[in-house]
Amino acid sequence: MGPSGSGKSTLVKLLVGLYRPKEGAIYYDGIEGDEIDFDELRRQIGFVTQDTQLFAGTIKENLLFVNPTATEDELQSALQKSSCTGLLQRAENGIDTMLGEGGLKLSGGEKQRIAIARALLRDPHLLIFDEATSALDSITEEQITKTIREVSSKGSQITVLIAHRLSTIMHADRIYVLERGEVAETGSHEALIENKGLYYAMWRQQIGERRTAHAATT
Repeated sequence: MGPSGSGKSTLVKLLVGLYRPKEGAIYYDGIEGDEIDFDELRRQIGFVTQDTQLFAGTIKENLLFVNPTATEDELQSALQKSSCTGLLQRAENGIDTMLGEGGLKLSGGEKQRIAIARALLRDPHLLIFDEATSALDSITEEQITKTIREVSSKGSQITVLIAHRLSTIMHADRIYVLERGEVAETGSHEALIENKGLYYAMWRQQIGERRTAHAATT
């Protein structure tokens, strides 16, 4: 986490090989990035962003896009893990329901759940959420954050969350706080609060904003 412009998205793009480092090196299980086949690496990564891209077609076709050989059991497992049960109950033809023009209209939260299911269908070793909830309203954000926590708790992969809202990442095992492209501090939520550094300042600010918003609506 970190303020806008601190380098969060740049760091992720370096991690997945979209950017190459001008100096220094990135290692994957001890292997330097220059020796890595990035096409193979990306097949092991699930990526969910705030701008979910779904195309006109069925739910199933949107999922199979990343893994054409996935079985029905694998499809159902990915949908269940991403909390798509309610969406499927609403869908007239289940997983074969059409999306988009003339088909089922999805809310922002439902689109994100499909995006999470699609990422899980890759059976990734690394699951990345880049500001995945920032475009959602607070209630939907809370629901998607809960889904992400449930997915992460299974321990099937390493989960990396990039977020501006601290409520999204406070459950993480380790939090890295970026400032001007540098790691300013690192630790658990509790340790960083006790440290009273940048994380603590941002936490206090966001708690204050939530209290003000709550007071304005009551």
